[in-house]
Amino acid sequence: MEEVEKFGFLKQSLVDYPGEVCAVLFFPKCNFHCSYCFNQHLPEIVAEEGWSFESIETYLQEARTFLTAVCLTGGETTLYPNTLATLIERFRALGYKVKIDTNGSHPGVLQAIQKQVHYIAMDLKTSLDRYAQLTQAEEPSLADAIAASMQILLQREPHAYEFRTTLAREWIQEADLHDLGKRLHPSSHWYLQRCRTETPLTAAEQVAEEKWIQQAVSIAKTYSQHVCLRK
Repeated sequence: MEEVEKFGFLKQSLVDYPGEVCAVLFFPKCNFHCSYCFNQHLPEIVAEEGWSFESIETYLQEARTFLTAVCLTGGETTLYPNTLATLIERFRALGYKVKIDTNGSHPGVLQAIQKQVHYIAMDLKTSLDRYAQLTQAEEPSLADAIAASMQILLQREPHAYEFRTTLAREWIQEADLHDLGKRLHPSSHWYLQRCRTETPLTAAEQVAEEKWIQQAVSIAKTYSQHVCLRK
């Protein structure tokens, strides 16, 4: 584990891998700087409370009676290609299904490991021409990278991947949903999720937000047969 010394770790989850009871392992850093991210303080939390790989592996060896899978998330998983490949190999050897979450910024890494994982979830954050502005990432040709990663997922069986979009109103508008939707296959699973806010919405804002969310779901359904709003 030369790339990462500590990970965030959740012993059990019923919501991070569809149909599975999984543990969740968090890589500490991300190359995106989205203003609404709820994991912005993850590096500091991992530094203080993180688990070593050895501790995680010991726990997973003992948890095989009730866990069926491991979800690798972040941060961004593909920033650590060697560690990612090793974790996938070790967890599969323990008999676990493996899911990875990614922002899609490193399609080469994704391509290298995609046949070894059972499920991939990729974030679709905004229309591709607005990615650099949203993420403030120092990645060359970011839009091309996101498009390439999408194609990698679209070549998988529909039950083996998902796309997910946080409905951050500044970055997801009608035009953005149409730009993303037209790139999907009708069989793609597309999950929409509410954007968390630091300050509570007023009653009027809540009404407007609910109206927009239902509109977003309707737009998404014109492109995908499997659209779901995650609470």
